Amino acid sequence: MKKFNGMESHLIVDALTFYVAQVESDILQMEKEGKPSIFAPGFYTQISKELKEKVKTMTKKQITN
Repeated sequence: MKKFNGMESHLIVDALTFYVAQVESDILQMEKEGKPSIFAPGFYTQISKELKEKVKTMTKKQITN
């Protein structure tokens, strides 16, 4: 399998970050409205950490900050 280049990796991580922020906000809003969610707050955040690490390992060249 081909590895991601830096730009692809950055795009995937950014998209994941924005998606998780939105879905976590939606879950909290549902709770405020008294609607049940099958996912607890923080679930997507935890899964995204694992996915971001997986993307890092599948990237050609690691960028150090």
